Amino acid sequence: MTGNQLISQLKQHIDGLWLPSETEAPWTVPTWTLTTGDPAELLQVLRRPTQTPVAEIALPTLMAQVQRRCQGYGEAGKAIAQRHRDLFEFLETTGDRWRVFRVGEVTVNIVVVGETAAGYVALQTQSVET
Repeated sequence: MTGNQLISQLKQHIDGLWLPSETEAPWTVPTWTLTTGDPAELLQVLRRPTQTPVAEIALPTLMAQVQRRCQGYGEAGKAIAQRHRDLFEFLETTGDRWRVFRVGEVTVNIVVVGETAAGYVALQTQSVET
């Protein structure tokens, strides 16, 4: 699969999908590219100060957070959780070493980074956690 095909499929998976949080921010495919996928590079492309906290969690941990957050949304929450499961399953079949970075403290950029045959691929959203 070419990079353009992968990006197109990712965009289909995230179309209208948002992360349950205080902001309900949508998932996006960033326009910036990564060459290393490490935290220092993320801070640079996100234009965040170098002292900004960066925590790494596993993709299943993010899925568990999404499922927990979706509980308060009733039937819509079940659909949102299922779409996230579908998205994460797609990621795991198209790339290797998927990593989830949480950048910041109250306003948190959540960036999912994976390695594919086409290079590094990322998805991004934001969560406000007060």
